[in-house]
Amino acid sequence: MRIIEISDENVKDFLPLLGEDLAEDIKRIYFGGFGVMEGEDEAAGACVFELLHSESEEDTVGRICFLQSASDETADFLVDYYSHTSVPEDEIVESIYEIPREGDAAALVRAGFSSEKKESDTISVTLADLHETAVGRKRKIPPYVSSIEELSVLEFHKAVKDILFKGHKPAMEDIASLPKDWFDNGISACVRSGDRICGLFLVRRTPSGTLLPALLFAYGPEYKRNLGYMISYSIQTALTLYPPGTKVHIARTSDAARALTKKLLPGSSGAEIFFGRRGENN
Repeated sequence: MRIIEISDENVKDFLPLLGEDLAEDIKRIYFGGFGVMEGEDEAAGACVFELLHSESEEDTVGRICFLQSASDETADFLVDYYSHTSVPEDEIVESIYEIPREGDAAALVRAGFSSEKKESDTISVTLADLHETAVGRKRKIPPYVSSIEELSVLEFHKAVKDILFKGHKPAMEDIASLPKDWFDNGISACVRSGDRICGLFLVRRTPSGTLLPALLFAYGPEYKRNLGYMISYSIQTALTLYPPGTKVHIARTSDAARALTKKLLPGSSGAEIFFGRRGENN
């Protein structure tokens, strides 16, 4: 049994464990992963984590989002590697986990993490559900709201940086480093005011076909109205391209996101997950 870092070169070996969406995410700069191989080519387990606050003044947090193995021994091996390799290398001050299955969390509890159940910050709906909301019903969209297809790469990155400079915290911490084509250019929307892009609604379409809203922000005197226009544009366009049963995962990672979700989708809730934390001594 040997442990290896998961990289572009070997991620296909772990695809049956990770799934195509997480296998793609692991290539992002704030994600890390490692797995256990038995024999020459049999993946027996894997762990994936995300670094939070690594570029800010806040303490770096390691969020373990995936841990799966063939046995308790393998799971303990993975957690031990995280504790003695990833934690010091990435200067992680606190570790947390958010995992859907209690059995997968058991190894973390054995390693000193706390354990509790909580509602996930992410809710899962469909395009059909969004179509039934007030903002999802068909309405006329002004011409200054369009897809991001018309933006050059330079315009796109400038618009993202301008929004981040205003203090907005998107659902994805590495959003400034993600290329334009990482998002679905057809359904992601922007607001243009002269030569300036003063609003963006960026939506990721994962390899499995799930839609992930990643950034929603507008500024200027009509920013509230423009937020609604961008959401309407994206929902209406998505319904012309994808089946109404297409899954949409909405991350409620901020007060604004929670308030908007509660307004648009009252009664919606996240799945029950297992959560815990552990302070790290580096």
